[in-house]
Amino acid sequence: MEERPLLRQLLESDDETGRPLGERLGFGDVLWGRLDLVVVSMVALVGQVILVPAGYMGAAQLFAPAYQVSSVGFFASVLISYAVLMAAVWLVGVRRHGGSGADLGFRPLDARGLAGLLAALAATVAAANIVVGMATELPRTQDLFRFGDSPIDIFLLALLVTIAAPLAEETFFRGFLLQGLARRFSFWPAAVLTSAAFALAHVWWQLYLPIFVLGLAFAWLFWRTGSLWAPIAAHATINATSLVVALTIGR
Repeated sequence: MEERPLLRQLLESDDETGRPLGERLGFGDVLWGRLDLVVVSMVALVGQVILVPAGYMGAAQLFAPAYQVSSVGFFASVLISYAVLMAAVWLVGVRRHGGSGADLGFRPLDARGLAGLLAALAATVAAANIVVGMATELPRTQDLFRFGDSPIDIFLLALLVTIAAPLAEETFFRGFLLQGLARRFSFWPAAVLTSAAFALAHVWWQLYLPIFVLGLAFAWLFWRTGSLWAPIAAHATINATSLVVALTIGR
């Protein structure tokens, strides 16, 4: 993909009228097919419904007394779920077709302009979190994840939301699922479907709509830049900003 300044990539029109919409700009003719999408999606569902709760309680018994659910238990269970999902994406979607990480979107990103975009995104998210925190009675971030206020709890939570979650979730939802569906349904229908799945994968119904909108934004960012590193960076920035605000104002 030709390297262009990020803002130009985002704002310029797409004149590749001869190609299907889902294949324009950053998307190519991906290797995986319908069966691959179904198999890996089922692995993702099993990880969400079975592996996380099972690993959660199992690790809690190892690290906490008397069935007390611990931050270490939650951290370990989610990492296991992410590892299984990433392995499924790689083995089923990429490796068996002779592909590489570039097929998932791990391509070089011209980062000129990315810092400014992320700074603006962080400021917007911080303001939104403050307003929502003042206007609602949502639980504290630590409580949602069964984390406490100790330094080790905060450290584990930060690793989870700023590194593990952006990498694993963007690889599956955008790199694998979005590209696979866009090949068949064009970009926007695929973006809506994957963003809805992305929202449903999170456990708080109050946040389904904003997470759905963020999913659309991540999809569009990937589509326009051609690099999965762009939505990963945006996802990490949003999570990090939300966590800092949560720790600062207690929400």
